[in-house]
Amino acid sequence: MPTTTRSQRRRQPTRTQQRRTPARVIEPPDYSRDYAYVRRDLMMITLWGGLLFVGMIAFYFFI
Repeated sequence: MPTTTRSQRRRQPTRTQQRRTPARVIEPPDYSRDYAYVRRDLMMITLWGGLLFVGMIAFYFFI
C-alpha cells in the first residue's frame, strides 16, 4: 500500500445543495369526526365525576 501524505490525498467532493421546489403546504388531517365519541365520553366522565364530587362534599356537610 503506497504511503501518501495528507496533502496528496484527494478531497471528497462536497455536495452541492440542490434547489428544491417550494413545498406545498399540507394541511393536517381533521380528526374531529374520528374522535367525536372520545370527546363525548370524556364530557360524560367529567360530568359524572363533578356530580359525585359535589355529592361527596354535600354528604360530608349534611350528614
